[in-house]
Amino acid sequence: MLLSATPAMAIGTYAEGWMVVKKLTKLESQGIMFDSFEGELIVTGYNDDEECSREDYECYTPIDRTIQFSVRPENKEVVNFLQQKKEGSFLIQYRIHRIENLGLNTDFEIVKAINPSPSAAEPAPSMKVDQTGSRQFSFKGKFLQLDEQGTLIGTYEGLYLDEKTGKVHPYSVTNEGMAKHIYDVMKTGKSVYIGISDAIVTGFRKSDYDVYEVNEQEPAGMQ
Repeated sequence: MLLSATPAMAIGTYAEGWMVVKKLTKLESQGIMFDSFEGELIVTGYNDDEECSREDYECYTPIDRTIQFSVRPENKEVVNFLQQKKEGSFLIQYRIHRIENLGLNTDFEIVKAINPSPSAAEPAPSMKVDQTGSRQFSFKGKFLQLDEQGTLIGTYEGLYLDEKTGKVHPYSVTNEGMAKHIYDVMKTGKSVYIGISDAIVTGFRKSDYDVYEVNEQEPAGMQ
């Protein structure tokens, strides 16, 4: 992962974005000089040692991944949300610090938490940007994670679920407008048609697969 180039992140942030949480497993108040709320949650991940061919678009078997997190005590909105969240999935906005952050026990900080719903955001029915590869394909699924990374060339890296195969795939976004659109789609919790452009030559992004279209109505590439 690269470091972000945005002014707020250049100070000491490794990445920041949104992620779907499967389950909250622990939350408690800790600290002597500086109080903070610390906990653990379960998200969807994958084993990058699994052999996945390019013909299968680098599909991986989803596995549970445990993340230890922190919440600042002054962030009462998030603290109250997590204290009341006994079961079920939800969505978090997070920031991963690349240097030790005063008052937090972990480098993973939750800055916002919501229940996805159609009223949480109003993305346009479809968004399309320039394709960055020579091969394109479309599927229906859900975005599980997307965060901003990069110093010289900022990119967005994430994970999506193909609902037909049940597999997860890493992906990149090189268009800032598309990244913001995906964040809005994640807030709704909806399944959408996702258009992927498969790049031949890469180097500045983590994945070869770049999202070029998001469509609620029909498979990508139909328009």
